Amino acid sequence: MIGGLNLVGVGATVSGIILIVLGLVLMFLGRKLVKVIFFLVGGIIGALLVLRFAYLFPTMSYAYLAALIGFIIVGLIFYFLLPFGAGLLAGLATFLILRPIIGDLLITVILALAALIIVVILFNKFLTVGTAFLGALILLTGLNQIAIQSNIILAEPIQLALLIIFTIIGCWVQFKT
Repeated sequence: MIGGLNLVGVGATVSGIILIVLGLVLMFLGRKLVKVIFFLVGGIIGALLVLRFAYLFPTMSYAYLAALIGFIIVGLIFYFLLPFGAGLLAGLATFLILRPIIGDLLITVILALAALIIVVILFNKFLTVGTAFLGALILLTGLNQIAIQSNIILAEPIQLALLIIFTIIGCWVQFKT
């Protein structure tokens, strides 16, 4: 039973295989995928912004060329500002969590700035570990789904050990590539 949905038979096996494939992709290529996705999202936003003003161009050919340039420029901005954006989110989260606990505004701001700086500096490391862990979790979910169809129940300590092993393998592969 997954999320209140009891998957049985072929549907469970197929969805388990899909989860395994997605988990492996994220486990081994997660850092690269996130960066590519952010480039594409930024690029699409840039192209759409330029096309919003297409009526200003003498012909649609110029508008499409400008949209391509907008795609590349804004895509690169998103790509290169990804670590800073993650740092801002970490700093804001740190501030919002610690402000009621610590009470002193100056100390809270200093700790939030420290979180921002640490995340910016170590962004690729955090992204690698995070995507490897998430990929391993998805992979393990797919394996469990198929195992249940075969009446095999993996004990929680075994699942935890597999999660740790898969995460380490994913981190190792991502750091090597």
